Amino acid sequence: MAVNNSSQHFRSWVPQWLVCVVALLVLIPVMLINGAYTGSSVDISGALGVLSEDINMAYYAASAGMAIAYPIIPLIKPVATSKTIIQVVLFCQFILSWICAITTSMEVITICSFFIGYFKAFTLLEIIAIIMPIFSPSNTRNEFYSKFYPITLTLGQLSLVLTAEFAYRYQWQHMYYFLIALLLFAMVLVVIFMAFGRKLIRIPYKEIDWYSFFQCSLLFMCILYVVTYGKTNDWFASNNIVVAAVLIPIVGWMFIRRQLITDGRPFVDLSVMKNRNSVVVYLFSFIMMFFASFTILTASYVNSVLRLDTTRSNELYLYMIPGIILGGFICYYFFKKAIRMAWLIFIGFSCFTLAIGLLYFNVEPMGLYEDLYIPMFLKGLGMLILFVALAVYAIQGLEPQQLIYNAFFLIGSRSVLAPAVGSSILSNWLYRLQQQNTVHLSESVDQLNPIANSLYSQTYTSSLLKGLSIEDAQRMAINALYSKVQIQALTISIKEILGYMLIMGIILLVVILLYFFKYKPVTLVAVGRDMH
Repeated sequence: MAVNNSSQHFRSWVPQWLVCVVALLVLIPVMLINGAYTGSSVDISGALGVLSEDINMAYYAASAGMAIAYPIIPLIKPVATSKTIIQVVLFCQFILSWICAITTSMEVITICSFFIGYFKAFTLLEIIAIIMPIFSPSNTRNEFYSKFYPITLTLGQLSLVLTAEFAYRYQWQHMYYFLIALLLFAMVLVVIFMAFGRKLIRIPYKEIDWYSFFQCSLLFMCILYVVTYGKTNDWFASNNIVVAAVLIPIVGWMFIRRQLITDGRPFVDLSVMKNRNSVVVYLFSFIMMFFASFTILTASYVNSVLRLDTTRSNELYLYMIPGIILGGFICYYFFKKAIRMAWLIFIGFSCFTLAIGLLYFNVEPMGLYEDLYIPMFLKGLGMLILFVALAVYAIQGLEPQQLIYNAFFLIGSRSVLAPAVGSSILSNWLYRLQQQNTVHLSESVDQLNPIANSLYSQTYTSSLLKGLSIEDAQRMAINALYSKVQIQALTISIKEILGYMLIMGIILLVVILLYFFKYKPVTLVAVGRDMH
C-alpha cells in the first residue's frame, strides 16, 4: 500500500527506486534555495554597498514566508495535483532567483526571499508525501524523521559552504545561477517522470483570509526588523525601530482577535496553544536554536582572533554533517527500541552543553582552528536529535486537523524567531562586553606594563629597521598595542558569554530531567494526514 501511495504521483513505468531518486533530486534545489545567503554576506555587502543586517533580514524573511504558507496549504492541495503544485512552485522560485541575481536592491531581494520561502513549503510537503511511504514502512514519524531530517539539515549546511565558495572563487550571483540550473533540471524531471492528473485546477483565493495573511506577515517582519537592525540603528533612538516595535503588539493583538472571532475557518487555529506538549516544544525549540546561535561567537573568534577569512569560518559547518548523520542513526535506534523521546531531548541538549563547554575551555588568543571541529560535530548531533524528538513530541494530544497549524507554530518559533532573536542577543551581548573589556584592559596599558612595553618596543624597532619614519614607527607600535587589546577583549568577552551559556545549559538539563520524565512516555507516533 505504501508503494501505491508514493507511486500514484508518477507514471506507471517508473520503478519504486526511481521514484525515490527523482523526489530527492527535486528536494535538493528546494532545500538549497534562499533569497539571500549569509555565507556570502561579506561579498554581497561589498558589491551592493549594503549592511550585513540587510542580508540577514532577507535570509530570515524566507523562513517567515515558509511558516506563513502552512495554513494555506490545506486549501491548495485538494484543488491541484502534486505535479502541478511542484512544477508551478519550481517555476516561481526560478523567476524569483533570477530577480535576486540581477537586482541591486536589498528591498527587492527581501521580498523575493519571503516568497521563495513561501513556495518552498508547498514543494517540501509534496516531496514528503511522496517519499514518506518509502522512508517509513512502519508509518511512524519517528522512523521518517530519523531518515528525512539528516538529508535536509545536511543540505542546509552545504548551502552555507557553497555560497561562500561561489562568492570566493567567482561572484556572489553565481549561487543564484547554480540554483537556477538545478531548478530547471528539477522541472525537467517533474515533466518526464511525474504523472499527469486530470483534476480541476483553481485558486481558492476567496477561501484564504488575506487580511490575516497580511497581519501575520507584518507581525513576523516587524519582529525580525527590530531584532536585526536594533544594534545598527541604536535601538529606540531610531524612528523606524520605534514604529516597528509599536506595531508588534498592535498587529499581534489584531491577528489573535481575528482568529478568535471569525465565523468561518480561521487562518491559524489557536486551539493548538491549549495543548501543553506543543507549547513546551515551541519553547524548547526556541531555546535549542538560541544555543545553536553560538556560531555567532565562533565566527567572531575565527575571523577576529584567529585572523582567518569567512570561507574558513563557513567551512566549519561541514563538520556538523558527520554529527547530523550520526544523530539520524541514534534516532533510528531509539525508534527500533521504542525508547521514550525524553531521553532524546536530554541527549540533544547535552550535546549542545558539551559543545559550549569545549568552546569555553578552547577559546584563547593562541587557539587552534582545529579545536572547533568537535564542538561543531556536537552541534550537528544535538540539532538533529532535537529536531526529531521535539517534532514527534509536539503533536502529542493534537487532533489531525490541528497538525498543519502545529507546523506553523513550530517553524515560526524554531526557524523564524529563534535564530533572529538568538543572533541579536549574542551579537549585542558580545558588542557590549567587548567595549567594556577594551576599556578595562586599556587602563593597564602603559610603560609600567612589561608586556605592553615589550610589544611596543619590538614593533617600534622592527618598523624603524624596515625604513619607516619615527612617526610611522610610533603609529605602527600603537596600532599593534590596540590590536592586541582588541583581541584580548574579544576573547574574554566570548569566554564570558560561553560561560553563562554553559551554566544555562546545565540548568536546562536539570529542568529536562525534572519535567519530561514525570509524564507518560512518548515512543512511537503514527504519520498523520498532514504528511499525505
